[in-house]
Amino acid sequence: MAKEDVFEKEYEDEREKNSLEGLLEQMNLPPVAIKFVKEHKRLVQVGLAVIIIVVVSWALYGSYRENRIQESAAALSSALDAEGQAMFDKLVEVEKSYSGTSSALWAQINIGQQLVKDGKLEEAKQKFTEVRNDLGKSSPLRPLLGLSIAQTEEALSQFSESSVEYKALIDVEGYQDLGYMGLARVEELQGNRDKALEVYEQYLSTLDAAATLQKVIVDEKIARIKAAQ
Repeated sequence: MAKEDVFEKEYEDEREKNSLEGLLEQMNLPPVAIKFVKEHKRLVQVGLAVIIIVVVSWALYGSYRENRIQESAAALSSALDAEGQAMFDKLVEVEKSYSGTSSALWAQINIGQQLVKDGKLEEAKQKFTEVRNDLGKSSPLRPLLGLSIAQTEEALSQFSESSVEYKALIDVEGYQDLGYMGLARVEELQGNRDKALEVYEQYLSTLDAAATLQKVIVDEKIARIKAAQ
């Protein structure tokens, strides 16, 4: 019996190298793994195909979303550069064409502001309310929209509704001044001087020493109400 030459390589079929099993053998995977692949070759191929499809689809979606964000930002900028009815029409187009983007959200807010300027207060209030309802509870835009709603209701002489919105703003960091001043103003507009005075005094008690200008403004309003009593 001829002695086996340790340097003699076993013949390898190139077609086998190109097969999935041959590839796994060349990767020095454990026999158990190779056996599993051989027994479930079709399942593995389908799994790999699904992974590739998911990765490619995600990459394409990311590219599509990035392009859409850039297009929406450009459209919003173009709308804000316009004036009058042209601006309004362009804002509406941004809202419709780029729904779900930040640009569409700002377009909606600007539409509400344009409606206020045009004296269409009920429509403006409805728009502001719709936008706020679509926002998450933690959105930093909620108090901004609450302020817009409060001011619109105040202009509509809907004082009860406006007071509710201003009271809510008092509890929001950065909006306390607007909340107190708005609530006091609404009470004055209704002739409720005692309630307005109470709100102003409460507001004054919350101001620190650095709020010099605000203190001067509030003190003047308190003095004016007291003088009229």
